[in-house]
Amino acid sequence: MARSKVKLAYITNDAARRVTYKKRKRGMMKKISELSTLCGVDACAIVYNSRQDAHPLDEPEVWPSRMGVERVIEKFRQMPEIDQNRKRMDHADYLTLRIAKEKEKLKKKRHDNNEKEFQLRMHDFMLRNRLPENLSFFDLNNLAYHTDMKLREIDMRLQMLLEKENKEMMMDFASCPVAELSSDKGSSPAIHGPPLESGESSRKNMNHFSFMEENNHNNYNSGFEMILGNAGIN
Repeated sequence: MARSKVKLAYITNDAARRVTYKKRKRGMMKKISELSTLCGVDACAIVYNSRQDAHPLDEPEVWPSRMGVERVIEKFRQMPEIDQNRKRMDHADYLTLRIAKEKEKLKKKRHDNNEKEFQLRMHDFMLRNRLPENLSFFDLNNLAYHTDMKLREIDMRLQMLLEKENKEMMMDFASCPVAELSSDKGSSPAIHGPPLESGESSRKNMNHFSFMEENNHNNYNSGFEMILGNAGIN
């Protein structure tokens, strides 16, 4: 069973907050120790007691030791100020970063929703052969943009199929014997290539693909004009 996502908010229950504090502090100390050991980096931790009745002069809990913490802090202070502030992040910076990430997620979700809405409208248009009457100018412009993008994608797919067909034709032709010298002197070499039927079949396939591409373009243009005609745009 998957663990439920923890809500990042202050725990008002005193008993639950103390238990969480002990568990999280122990886990954080363990992670810092593992990071320092596995990666060979200098690290330290300073944790103040979370009890409301704690004395202000109480000693904080440190890792690995007081001397170890002082050594790491002194090493940090000896660094140039530009290096000290390069990756420093306070609460405001953290929230700004989170907001930027959430905005990016929201932008992606809106884009996905627009794509799905476009697909539904095009499906409805193909079934009823007409657009809804309540579409605004923005909706029509967005629909025209997505239609153009889909047409370009189809053109690219057709071009890939044509290139693949041409490549296969060239490979079939290269696998056939090119020339065979006749045993009689002075006679010209007999050229042997693919059978005529194969060449005719290949030309028919090329003509078929060309016809499909031209027909698709005509259908696209007529479909696009039909969209604009239903919208009342000439």
